[in-house]
Amino acid sequence: MGKKKPKKPAVRVPRKEPYSKARLGSVIERVKEQTAKLAALSRAMDDAHVNSVAIDGHAMLLRGLNQIENFVDNASRAVREAKLAKEGL
Repeated sequence: MGKKKPKKPAVRVPRKEPYSKARLGSVIERVKEQTAKLAALSRAMDDAHVNSVAIDGHAMLLRGLNQIENFVDNASRAVREAKLAKEGL
């Protein structure tokens, strides 16, 4: 039997990450670009009179949409808490 390679330690991503208006704006821009691409695909399907297509990765898309929704909920909560903390000063 060959030697087993030692496992690399898992890199932990911080659970919370600070977001400025500019950083959030760049995320919004990226989502807008993706929205435009999806809309273009829909128009292309309409133009080609294609009713449906089978696409790989659809489960990833649904998970991603759920993650975006969770992020928005968490961001809303963080803004609300920051606002309350600022008013409490």
